[in-house]
Amino acid sequence: MVRLYDRAHVDPDAHGPLRGLDVLVKDLNRVAGEVTTFGEPSHAVRSTSSDDAVQHLLDDGARLVGSSVTAEFGATVYTEPVTGRGPVNPIDASLTTGGSSSGAAVAVARGVVDVAHASDGGGSIRVPAAAVGLPGLKPRHAVFPDGGDAALPNPGAQGYIAADLELTARVYGVTDSPVPWRESVSRRATAGRPVRVGHSNLPFHSHEPVDPSVANATGAATALLVTHPGVAGVAPVEPPYSVERFAVFSDVMAARCAGLPAPMTAMPTWLRACGRSLSAERVAEASAAVQALPEDVCAAWSEVDVVITPTLAFPPPPVGAFSRFSDPAVGRPELDFAAQTAWTPWATLWNLTGWAGLSVPLIPAGAAGRGRWPVSVHLGAVSDRVSVAELLDLGAHLQDAVADLVATDPAALDVLAVAVPR
Repeated sequence: MVRLYDRAHVDPDAHGPLRGLDVLVKDLNRVAGEVTTFGEPSHAVRSTSSDDAVQHLLDDGARLVGSSVTAEFGATVYTEPVTGRGPVNPIDASLTTGGSSSGAAVAVARGVVDVAHASDGGGSIRVPAAAVGLPGLKPRHAVFPDGGDAALPNPGAQGYIAADLELTARVYGVTDSPVPWRESVSRRATAGRPVRVGHSNLPFHSHEPVDPSVANATGAATALLVTHPGVAGVAPVEPPYSVERFAVFSDVMAARCAGLPAPMTAMPTWLRACGRSLSAERVAEASAAVQALPEDVCAAWSEVDVVITPTLAFPPPPVGAFSRFSDPAVGRPELDFAAQTAWTPWATLWNLTGWAGLSVPLIPAGAAGRGRWPVSVHLGAVSDRVSVAELLDLGAHLQDAVADLVATDPAALDVLAVAVPR
């Protein structure tokens, strides 16, 4: 789960939002003088300098104390290293912890650190956070940082997994904003711009059905969200495009994996082969489709500012549920990819558009009861119609409303937390 450094790395002159916090670095990023394995020891290198993401952590005052386990090259939403054991889900050891920032999520959930660096290229902050019962925020980011239609889209964002929403607000610098984040939505409503919420339980990227228990919990949470004085109301929304359009992300991800080094485990190897088989014209078409996506989604969701969906379509399955398809005895990595997509059929929209997305557990994992997984919902900004502070405010209100409901009616816990499947 964690590899501790012999000495901590810190800039004593930095005074950013991470000052005084011990932080783990995701094992995809280079720290000067330290080993990075990119998810598998066979890729290990000792770096002579820190990469930009790590330098940003130092500039913000973080005390870097070690690295956290990740999926190989961050290529899967599960983490099952070939050598050694992957992170162990504190809710139930038999369940997957998701990925690829699963080491970060588990370290925070188990109290090793309160904050861990993470990154999210298709849900890799929000998925493992939801799998272990933590909040997870993917910030707004530039999908075409170098500009131009010809550039290959970068759906990845750097961020953190923190122990609760209050600390999440701090590490993202939201607490330094002029308006306290717990008041941001109410002040917006006072200014005549209440938040309009859209809700959907329909998968955006898969034809597979959503688990009824997850759909019911998301519906209940959506109903509680309207108790926020700054929310104008909730309306159902349809998926903003057809499921088939998700093939665009598949092509982009494969293209970004085309340069990965061999040998690798089965899933990254398959993605690399897919990327190398794509023609330049196919990659250009995928890039153009991603370039057009934000405008298309904004048009489809013109009447809402934020969309609430489940984060995961069903509870975390057992370890091996996805990777078994890529086992040489089965040899169907395309089914591995499809199964991962069926579990996480929403989060990637916010990677392809670059908009902010927040996963919120309705109940803290410890309060859900032994053997219960707390359902998480996803609050996704539609363009810049809401700020990160407003997403966090909505998430905190939702957690407060759920806590009040359970205190009044303990039976509500049965709707909001799912018994671990056996």
